[in-house]
Amino acid sequence: MLLNLGCGSDFKPGWVNLDAVAWEGYRPPDLLWDARKDSIPFLDNSAETIYMGYLLMHLNHRYHAQLLTEVYRVLSPTGVLLVGEVDMSIVMARWLARPTEARLSELIWGEMGSAHGEAMAEWDKHCHGFTESSLRELLLTHGFRNITRVSIHHADVFYELTLQMEKD
Repeated sequence: MLLNLGCGSDFKPGWVNLDAVAWEGYRPPDLLWDARKDSIPFLDNSAETIYMGYLLMHLNHRYHAQLLTEVYRVLSPTGVLLVGEVDMSIVMARWLARPTEARLSELIWGEMGSAHGEAMAEWDKHCHGFTESSLRELLLTHGFRNITRVSIHHADVFYELTLQMEKD
């Protein structure tokens, strides 16, 4: 089984796509699931691959531990976890040089209604940011190992911070 947690508008065919809301103009998730309060609705060790694209940044840090505990529970012993976030060390340096550039501000704080409408503003804000070292530290603390930085996006996605790992 392949899980796409917090899929947003990034619906992956052949995967089980989960999100807290259906984003207007996009295919709805396969399952409505709120990472802040819901367990992942699958059995222990049942997912071969779990992808979390920009999910942690949309959650207050107080939810990170419970989410990663759930991910660890559901990921199979031979499974792979991919965590994609915005590399704040890159984005913040660019923003400091150009603080009026809207796209850089959105990468830091989220779009908050500017792209998906006011009804989605609550869901499209960024609550937390990561550097590679802070994301690695969080993942190591929750039992993940063999953490490698990988690239899964086009080279134009200058802010990509994607880490691939396994369970301890």
